[in-house]
Amino acid sequence: MSDKKKTTLTFRLLKRLHLIENEEKHGRINPFSLIWFALKTIWRRFIFNYAYKAYIFEFAYKHHLRPAIWRALGCKVGKRVHIGHQVRLDFGNANRITVEDDVVLANGVTLWCHMRDMKSYRVGMKPMQLPAKYGDIHLCKGCYIGLNVTILPGVTIGEGAVIGSCALVTKDIPAWTIATGVPAKVVRNVEKPETEG
Repeated sequence: MSDKKKTTLTFRLLKRLHLIENEEKHGRINPFSLIWFALKTIWRRFIFNYAYKAYIFEFAYKHHLRPAIWRALGCKVGKRVHIGHQVRLDFGNANRITVEDDVVLANGVTLWCHMRDMKSYRVGMKPMQLPAKYGDIHLCKGCYIGLNVTILPGVTIGEGAVIGSCALVTKDIPAWTIATGVPAKVVRNVEKPETEG
């Protein structure tokens, strides 16, 4: 079966105009679904920008309003989640993000669920021609993500783990560990409390 039979005329026209490119996501788009997609995207962009930039009602905003907006965008967000200022989520792939109960995302964190697959990159190619690879991000219960941390696709941060400021997380971090650096590496395990007796 050829590519033309797999995709709609609407998709092929928009791709030719360089307006969309992801065949997996938009290959079956038609004029009506395009209008619905555009309206939904405009609304989601509006609430995303509001969640990203707003500073009103400080406590309520970080603990209640921002998590509610993230849920509206498609993220799975648990209870008592703290989302700081200017936390960036992968807008087009918000449904790939799971944030469990009691997670803290400090200011400036970036959660990125897709990136270019560099395996097929060759001399003379343009990076934007490369296909995207996708992966879910899972932030387990009670983990703490420090200032300006970037988390890449396919990463799970374990329960109670702490990620130090400005780290780049490229692979899973086990539960109850502290990780820092670029790329992030575990620097120590969190010890169990001493029992009295």
